[in-house]
Amino acid sequence: MPKKYDVAIIGSGPGGYTAAVRLRQLGKSVCVIDLSEERMGGVCLNEGCIPVKSLINSAKLFSQINKSESYGVEAEARPPDMKKLTACSDSASLKLRSALKGLFKKNGIEFITGNAGLASRNKLYIKSDSGAEEIEAENIIIATGSSAAIPAGIRPDGETVVTSSEAIRLQRAPKTLVVIGAGAIGVEFCSLFAALGSKVALVEAMKNILPFEDEDISKALERTFKKSGVEIFLNARLNSINKKRGACEAIINAEGKEKRIEAECVLIAMGRKPNTRGIGIEGTEIKTIGGFLVTDSRLRTTVENIYAVGDVVNSPMYAHVAYAEGITAAESIAGNKVKPINYENVPSVVFSEPQVASVGLSESKAKERGRETAISKHFFRSNGLAIATGRDEGFLKLIADKKTREILGAHIIGGDATEMIHEFVIAKNANMKVDDIAQAIHAHPTFSEIAVDTAKALFGKPIHG
Repeated sequence: MPKKYDVAIIGSGPGGYTAAVRLRQLGKSVCVIDLSEERMGGVCLNEGCIPVKSLINSAKLFSQINKSESYGVEAEARPPDMKKLTACSDSASLKLRSALKGLFKKNGIEFITGNAGLASRNKLYIKSDSGAEEIEAENIIIATGSSAAIPAGIRPDGETVVTSSEAIRLQRAPKTLVVIGAGAIGVEFCSLFAALGSKVALVEAMKNILPFEDEDISKALERTFKKSGVEIFLNARLNSINKKRGACEAIINAEGKEKRIEAECVLIAMGRKPNTRGIGIEGTEIKTIGGFLVTDSRLRTTVENIYAVGDVVNSPMYAHVAYAEGITAAESIAGNKVKPINYENVPSVVFSEPQVASVGLSESKAKERGRETAISKHFFRSNGLAIATGRDEGFLKLIADKKTREILGAHIIGGDATEMIHEFVIAKNANMKVDDIAQAIHAHPTFSEIAVDTAKALFGKPIHG
């Protein structure tokens, strides 16, 4: 007889494990199926968010040491040892994965090793080295995540042509690197390797790097990258890659002209695609659009007892979105009242140098919606802590409705932008006005004081700047 559960979850990434923990808290019996325990936490923990941020932090430290004289300290860093840097990032992932295993044990979540797929609306088949089995579940959650989108005709080899999954394990920083794609992933790796001394060329098909951020932010980061020696090609598409001995040549079409860029390594960072093939949805009533599973506001697919969360859903591909969707699906399965996720209030964060963060509408999007806007921009160079710590590059751009004073969007480039943005996330979720930010006393000296001056500048005058 197949073993029975209240809920079976395919995938142990952020959406899957968050749903599992919440379901156990709600009294449901739960199993989570994935290929191995080493994959617990998904791409984010093992190949993405965590190891990449560890590497970026190491690169930042290296850069700061070499600039230490400007802080009154004489020091010089030796060239970074990539093996040690990757060992450090692996250690961070291992610690978090061990903690996650403890979380499963603490909450009584059963982990099943194997490759799972739908056998019916209430049954899963699981194939593993020890054979095949079936389990039954009243509800199923698909949380199989995503993988790197690779253009036709391109074959990563893990050395000269890589995706982000291989880039985090390179044993040395390439002397020359071409990054194809200037979204969050491409920009972060561009920052990482440029800081480690690589000569980087960044190729983007649209008119700006970070094309989905506010244009002022994108252009500011572009200027910073160019100052640091990054070569940028916009309105450019990859045609092909010619592999040579120990190197390669990226052939691109930039502004209608062919350009050949030789490099030791080409990084493909052209976004990600949902992992929805091979899990048994073919022939079922589960509807897909563009490979993504169609869901309602409760994260139910078009088969009522089957849910989907994370990158398999056509929502922002962030771990923090997957967390929220996992909880929403769990609450829905338990029969609790669910408040739909407001995806427009999801923060976007990019751990480039300088950092970029945003929430809400860009200036162009606000205009497209016919909103009469008030816009203010306040620069870090007017902030006490930014000056004192030598991190005075960047600005905060605030967009509000001119009549209602509603906060429409906040966009930051600069030090600690990825932390500062949450003040505006909370403000938008609470339907606060610009005046609420302007009147809130912020501690001095902090970067967050920039929020006050930017808010004051919208309908009055800032004290600083």
